[in-house]
Amino acid sequence: MKPLLIRSLTTALAVLLAALLVPVAQAQTWTLQAGSTLGFSSTFEGAAFSGRFKQFSATIAFDPAKPQACTLQASITLASADTDNPDRDKMLPTADFFDVARFPQAHYQGGDCQPDGPGRYRAQGTLTLRGVSKPVPLLLRFSVNGADALLTLDASVPRLAFAVGGGQWASASAIGLDVAVHGVLKLAPAR
Repeated sequence: MKPLLIRSLTTALAVLLAALLVPVAQAQTWTLQAGSTLGFSSTFEGAAFSGRFKQFSATIAFDPAKPQACTLQASITLASADTDNPDRDKMLPTADFFDVARFPQAHYQGGDCQPDGPGRYRAQGTLTLRGVSKPVPLLLRFSVNGADALLTLDASVPRLAFAVGGGQWASASAIGLDVAVHGVLKLAPAR
């Protein structure tokens, strides 16, 4: 009777140790691929305009089975903003807008992706722009195609909360108070 009890306890202990030693599944880490875009749009004196950032980087950890464990990190080179309007493009890097001499990059750090329909999620995060950090949630759509993935994102950034376009530009009649951000991120597994 004792050998059977010892054998049972030994087996149970071995199963428990094996379960504890199995690595915990982690979200897949993804990196940006060529063709990814990060754009923005608003209004100037009532007319719609759009632009894009030519230089940005991002690292995303995401598993659709465990979206709450996601992490989103991005850095945006503000001097790379391009609206296809030379006058506006000269103004964006100045102290009245992005102030790239003092703040060359914006940063986003987020996570806690909550399901919001099939393939859709809401992420919580913080945008740091011009030295100001504020919460900016993202609406995400995530899909996997073979080994690669596609992440689209949308956000609304209240520009005056980050002191972008203050002073003579603070009025909504000059520049829209909210800037829509839209990204299409083509992703591949990190190596």
